Amino acid sequence: MDSITTTLDAVCLASQLILESGGETYRAEETVERMCQGLGVKHVDVLALPTGLMLTLTLDAEDNTISRIVRVHTRSIDLNRVDKCNDISRRVASGSMSAEEALRALKEIKGPKKEKRLLLIAASALSAASFTMMLGGVWVDFFVSFFCGALVQLVLPPLSHLRVPPLISSMIAGALTTLMALFGTLALPGVTIEPVISGAIMPLLPGLAVTNAMRDTIRGDLVSGGARIMEAILSVMMLAAGIGLMLSIWGGVRA
Repeated sequence: MDSITTTLDAVCLASQLILESGGETYRAEETVERMCQGLGVKHVDVLALPTGLMLTLTLDAEDNTISRIVRVHTRSIDLNRVDKCNDISRRVASGSMSAEEALRALKEIKGPKKEKRLLLIAASALSAASFTMMLGGVWVDFFVSFFCGALVQLVLPPLSHLRVPPLISSMIAGALTTLMALFGTLALPGVTIEPVISGAIMPLLPGLAVTNAMRDTIRGDLVSGGARIMEAILSVMMLAAGIGLMLSIWGGVRA
């Protein structure tokens, strides 16, 4: 069996990456259990929360144990990372990958991401514009919403790199979306503000977070489910606060 330190590092990093990338808490726990089983650990107790991970490994028949706590500081949505971690955990569980090899592969996953910025901006812009059309907008609204979606995707990554709290980022995104939409009403005749704002904020709503919260709750992880639901609610509230604040300021200036 690999050294216990390497085993512990590998299972902790796999679970941490899943939690940081938007995976469910039960998925993080099952990953630890599968990997430990494949690496010959006698018994494992693990508790995963959205903000951290606690685990204890029982090493041998004499019940020697080792424990570790891992703090999860950042959370985002990266299903590609989750899929890669799942693949590594399955290979470890099947015995086709050692702890050292798994740790090396997981460190590569954790490394700097090669983001396709132009693709992300285009996807965000097209998504916002399409939602605007679904919500009753016309073609002029489509173009305004398209630029709103592109602007938000340009601004959010730098805010993340500056470690701006996610809730504050949601408020800024809502304010910028509204400001861009309001300027659109001045620049282009016939723009309807309601479908533009509604469509532009749709990609910002925490739909996946709510889904994961429900899955955790249904499986009995009430603490994780409740925490994720509250985070999603607060995110929506801050998004609405940014929209309302900008509309109030605009109304006061135009009055």
